[in-house]
Amino acid sequence: MLTSDKMNTTACFHIILQQDNKKYLYNLNMVAKKLFEFLCSEKGLTEEKLTLCTDEGFVLSSFPGQSIQNIVHEKVDSNGKEADFIILASSKSERLTEISDLQCQFTDFLSIFCHNEQVRDYIFCGLDSLPVSICIYDKNTRLVYANADFCDYVQIKDREAVYGMRLDDMLKAMGVKISSVKKPHDQLKVKEILKYEKPIVNWEVEVIYTKSQKENILATNDMYPIFDREGKVNGVVEIARLRNKTIREVRSALGLTADYTFDDIIGESRLMAETKQLAATFAGSAYNILIYGESGVGKELFAQSIHNCSERKNNPFVAINCASIAPELIDSELFGYEGGAFTGASKNGQIGKFELANGGTLFLDEVAELPLHFQTKLLRTLETNQITRIGGSKNIPVDVRIIAATNCSLEKMIEEGLFREDLYYRLMVLNITIPPLREHPEDISLCAEFFLQQSAQQNNLEKKRIDADARKLMTEYRWPGNIRELRNVMNRVSILSKSTIITREILAASLQPGSFSISEAEEKTAEMRINEKKIAIDRSNADLIKEVLSISKGNKRKAAELLGVSRKTFYRMLEKYEAFLK
Repeated sequence: MLTSDKMNTTACFHIILQQDNKKYLYNLNMVAKKLFEFLCSEKGLTEEKLTLCTDEGFVLSSFPGQSIQNIVHEKVDSNGKEADFIILASSKSERLTEISDLQCQFTDFLSIFCHNEQVRDYIFCGLDSLPVSICIYDKNTRLVYANADFCDYVQIKDREAVYGMRLDDMLKAMGVKISSVKKPHDQLKVKEILKYEKPIVNWEVEVIYTKSQKENILATNDMYPIFDREGKVNGVVEIARLRNKTIREVRSALGLTADYTFDDIIGESRLMAETKQLAATFAGSAYNILIYGESGVGKELFAQSIHNCSERKNNPFVAINCASIAPELIDSELFGYEGGAFTGASKNGQIGKFELANGGTLFLDEVAELPLHFQTKLLRTLETNQITRIGGSKNIPVDVRIIAATNCSLEKMIEEGLFREDLYYRLMVLNITIPPLREHPEDISLCAEFFLQQSAQQNNLEKKRIDADARKLMTEYRWPGNIRELRNVMNRVSILSKSTIITREILAASLQPGSFSISEAEEKTAEMRINEKKIAIDRSNADLIKEVLSISKGNKRKAAELLGVSRKTFYRMLEKYEAFLK
């Protein structure tokens, strides 16, 4: 549309676009400038006095190198529509008709551009809303496009800044490492797509974040080649489906994580404090650790705490009880096997515990139970940091820290030829001895209260407390099963006791008769001896009641008659010896 200013010296050509298109454009002024200059050049109008300006009068471009931006012009056309851009020309120009054609072409081309940008923006917004990561690389692995989920996946804060970067350089700059789950390596599959021109689907990877505290995650990647019109591969599109769970959550579900820390180890005695401090000091090293301790003292609890206090805490913690694996299966369990390696083997093979623990900690409980033939193989693995699957020939590198535990004297086993001396020294670079519960009796009540309250919560029971006599009995008892036995006893009394007070009698009834061993080293007081006799009498009376109930087949009236007491007295006896009748 052509209008003139008040002085009739300037012709105004108004450019009006569809209003719903403009909002989608981030660089409309730059595109308008380049389009205007291109059309002026094509039509040979570069020597005419022409100026392109915005609706606010900002000059975008002018010919022939001079500006007439200060000339007053109208912002609306004859129909009252506000212009988006205005082309100013001299009203005395002899080429106003060509300039009018320029206006029409400029409007058409810019409108097409706006429409395409609108469609493009709709597509990109749609891709950004998808819960999968999508990216496109060119034939040189340079990043061409990435949606919002992919940017979060590899921690890209400014996607425009990484467009054009090679894949390797981009991942390095973002502090992201991609590692295959099934066959750990860092080779990226995008390069294989470009080389072999075949899609790869369901490639499972671990995404490792090296520059942030973000937990590693699992992802499944699908990659497809992009072909040009001539059928040649000129790029790759990658779709990554991130798992909902982090690596730690997955490992937890598979039992490959350590749940406990030193804060979870109950004990305020000097002996336990020194043991925890020593273990925490060892955790900071890279050396193997050997843990000694009687059954039930919490060797795995210490092993998990050491792992969680080490630099390997974000990597797997894999535990195996060496005594629970048959000697003929120990090799395949720890080293894994290839498909069809032996009769009954899975055709897909199986990954071993060493590979599962790669980068983390392998806890070998009851290590003294390892068969001699396997001790030799374990020694070689510790020396070379490599394993070979059963039925395979490839050496697989592993980075694993060993924490071994035993309740046996390995030194004695070495003398008897049951344990290799060289393996012993490989395992015992650092060693910790966890004291039995009887050596730090001041921690018994603290542990007992914890287990008692824990049992009450788990079973929706009323809170209970332990009286002074029961506490005294706990310190007199030698606890051959250590912490494990204490926990089991507290679980038992919390269920059996109908009272909120755990008495000495209730506690004594919950201790296994064959394991009831009061420390003989301590001199018994008169009160202790009397209590022992009372407990013995109560047990005898309870046995008598059980016998008469058995004879009377549960008929309490007949049972009372057999004892020569009234039914009322018999019911009182049942209530009194309830703890011993369980």
